[in-house]
Amino acid sequence: MTAVVETARPSPWAAIDHCYEAGWTDGLPVVPPAEALVDAYLDELGWDPDEVALTEPVRSREITLRKVVANGVMAGCLPAYLPVVRAALEALGEPQFNLHGPVTSTGGATPLLIVNGPVRDAIGMNYRDNLFGPGNRANATIGRAIRLIFLNCLSARPGVLDRSTQGSFGKYTGCFAEHEAASPWEPLSVARGVPEGVSAVTVFAAESPHNILCHGTTVPEQILAIAADTMAALGSFSPGQSVVVLAPEHTRFIAAAGWSRRDVQTFLFDHARRRLADLKRAGKVEAAGAITDADEHEWVHRGSGPDDILVLVGGGDAGGHSAFFPSWSRSRSSEAVTRAIT
Repeated sequence: MTAVVETARPSPWAAIDHCYEAGWTDGLPVVPPAEALVDAYLDELGWDPDEVALTEPVRSREITLRKVVANGVMAGCLPAYLPVVRAALEALGEPQFNLHGPVTSTGGATPLLIVNGPVRDAIGMNYRDNLFGPGNRANATIGRAIRLIFLNCLSARPGVLDRSTQGSFGKYTGCFAEHEAASPWEPLSVARGVPEGVSAVTVFAAESPHNILCHGTTVPEQILAIAADTMAALGSFSPGQSVVVLAPEHTRFIAAAGWSRRDVQTFLFDHARRRLADLKRAGKVEAAGAITDADEHEWVHRGSGPDDILVLVGGGDAGGHSAFFPSWSRSRSSEAVTRAIT
């Protein structure tokens, strides 16, 4: 292959290179945020550019709607995507999410955005095949906009404010929609208090997903026992919340047996557990003292109750692959927040 050397780059490439030189990218090329384009987005949305979407209290950083739009443009968002980004930022700003923690931690967590309601189809989001993977503009750019906002507005750059030991590929983008038609239960957002028919986004400080592989059974107890065992793995065991995304295939078997979402949550909580003695042996309990006989019979559960397990449905119609997302941190330091999209 012969290398091609250009003496001058055409202007679009020069603008992209300028974004790299300015440090505005996540490592991938961005759409240059020309002022006229940002203004056009703001006009179409009817937004006040000076209105604040998020205030990060630890460092007193304010993110205005102009900054939201500029980073959305860079991410490749269409204007119709940005109300989802805005609602996600408002949710991320709630105290129980504890934004500064997952953004700066060595743990490598990323905000996971789960979208419900009519907006999913209105903007063409993916909730089926390759749910967590590439190929859908809305999913990819909405999540990417959040990451660019963190980089450009909160200085969450690797080795500076972002101190992730290894990080996660999800830090490029982490956004998907629930496959509501494949679910026998109400949408996740409704279960979390948003009225039926209202679009919403749930934000969750997620570590890397764990595949729940189960092709050999149609029995709900067996499918969910495998899921609970995945949730109880020592490497990610904590008192924090969980997100479990059940594949439609697994969901059909569970629904056919008449299980409610609450039944699923209760089963998973009851079985996602470890003996205290095992946690001590593995060094998962800091300053725990010597192992006693009682420790061999004392169970410690993931989370504090069934409500800590967010159960939803997503993915392609065929295939016995569900997923578990552990929450960030060794303790219970961040909780999911759900916000209506207006």
